[in-house]
Order: sequence, then structure tokens, then C-alpha cells
Amino acid sequence: MTERQRPLPAELRSLYRNAGSVPAVATELGVAYETARQWLLEAGVELKAKGRPSARAASLDETTLVDRYISGESIATIGHDLGVSPTTVRKRLLDAGVALRPRPGWSR
Repeated sequence: MTERQRPLPAELRSLYRNAGSVPAVATELGVAYETARQWLLEAGVELKAKGRPSARAASLDETTLVDRYISGESIATIGHDLGVSPTTVRKRLLDAGVALRPRPGWSR
């Protein structure tokens, strides 16, 4: 298995500024969240506190989220595609009054 080459610290700082969150950086680099987080910390990037919305979260279009979810896409897939956490997508869907589907394998 080939390990992904770590970008230079300046590249990591720029990517974090532009992407706005560790999950978005991880998606952009094609690495796990913890790998991206560790690389950013080692590059001297000051990470935002957890729970603080990223720039991408602030710009999400509610209609797009609802339409994609109603058409059958999963919360995780939508979040991944848009560079935000599944928790953010779930919260926005609930705020929009969408009744969420039960998770596969879970009973209500």
C-alpha cells in the first residue's frame, strides 16, 4: 500500500484557509480525518474549535440539501461531497423539517 505524500507546510496552511475545516482538507487530500488533522497541526496550523461552523457550512443551500436527501442520497454522501460533516447535514435537514429515513439495520 502506497502512503500519500504529505504536502509542504505552506500548502497545508493555504489549503486549510481555503477549505475551512479538517474534514474538507481530508477530502481534498484523499486522506483520513486524523491524518489531515495531524499534518495540519505539525504544519503549525491553528485549528478552529470543534462545533464552530466552517465557511462551507455557512454557505450550504438548504434546497440542494433537501433535494439530494429526498432523491435518496445518504447524509454521509452529501456531507462528503460538500465538504461538511454528516452532523451538519443532518442538523440542516432537521431544521428544514425533513423527516429522516431510518438508518439501515436500525429499528425504530
